[in-house]
Amino acid sequence: MALCSLDPETGVLVVIDKQPLPGATGRCRGVPMATNACKTRIYAAWRGDAFRLFSFALDRDARRLTCLGDASLPASMCYATLSSCGQRVLSSSNTGSVIAVSPIDKDGRAGDPIMTQEAFKAHCFVDAPNGLAYATSLRGDFVQSYAFDMARCDLKPLARREFPAEAGPRHIVFAADGTRAYLLSEFAGTLTSLDVDAETGVLSVQGRVELLPGADKAWAAELRLSPRQDVLYASERSTSQIFAYRLGAQGVMQLIGAVPAPDCPTAFDLCATGRHVIALGEKSGEAWVYRIDRDGLPGRVFRTEIGAVPSWVLAL
Repeated sequence: MALCSLDPETGVLVVIDKQPLPGATGRCRGVPMATNACKTRIYAAWRGDAFRLFSFALDRDARRLTCLGDASLPASMCYATLSSCGQRVLSSSNTGSVIAVSPIDKDGRAGDPIMTQEAFKAHCFVDAPNGLAYATSLRGDFVQSYAFDMARCDLKPLARREFPAEAGPRHIVFAADGTRAYLLSEFAGTLTSLDVDAETGVLSVQGRVELLPGADKAWAAELRLSPRQDVLYASERSTSQIFAYRLGAQGVMQLIGAVPAPDCPTAFDLCATGRHVIALGEKSGEAWVYRIDRDGLPGRVFRTEIGAVPSWVLAL
């Protein structure tokens, strides 16, 4: 795992520390990572021979990462994030068809899962401002909502929202006020805006746009909402592009434009200020840094070799 510095003026990205995942063995395609709200702890899900969840402490002054330990995971997890309370790591497995909730102790170390549940081809598992959790089913073409039952250490399935066959719901993000969500479908290459019912959490489709109008297929990857909640960004791997959409009332998504990205941009992230995007090329081994203009469109300002098959980036 590499720790990098980003110059806010020039966009230059420099590796300042590299830390191994202790005891990690076997080949691993993709290492999902998550961070806490104050950006002092980082969690990485290893998908090699033994499925492990590693916890790291970030010392900003020393500019160094320190491994705090590791814990078990039930399968090869393709997504990880922290719950809104900051006390749990939520993870999901497409190949293992399972979702998991791992506790975080007072020192910021993640432990073995306290909840696991079957979830068909789950790709993304997040909690929302309404207090519910949502999991996308990449091959089942639905989004499932859940209620946490911490007393029973269980997740109670609630409503299921179906999507067109072979669309491939991949990532879902929620607006800060919880009234709207945005869904990226991998195989259809679509962005869908959804209203979120304040009482039930039920999702209702408001709008849909195609990243590649007229294309037979797509290979969409990552989805990010700008800090100001007014622009939505999505990456597409078959054409290696990042798309920017202006968000309006009633779920309207208006294309601002699309920019070239490093070859196979499986992962990208926005910095907290919303001024820069960092994108990784899974096939090229490159990292590209973009500066976002006033209209919300990224413009590349820097590129560098980052290492073979980079799969996840967190802008801290």
